[in-house]
Amino acid sequence: MTLTKKDLKKWQESMRIHLTETQEIAILNRFGAEPQPCEWTEQDIAVQIQNFLGCGEFVKSGRNNCGGATELPPGIDF
Repeated sequence: MTLTKKDLKKWQESMRIHLTETQEIAILNRFGAEPQPCEWTEQDIAVQIQNFLGCGEFVKSGRNNCGGATELPPGIDF
């Protein structure tokens, strides 16, 4: 799943939060494309946005969607 600006606006409305333009850009840059060979899930995106808003950075999770791989591909740190 990728995140579009329209999807992000819907998410903001449903969560009743306001994002700055800088935050929107960072989130859309992060989730606007699939991290090959993996893919984002709705839960990945929601949790990472909440982490980003809480501490100002995207936080690594203990799981991934790469077919059970134990190591994430280079450059993918969700």
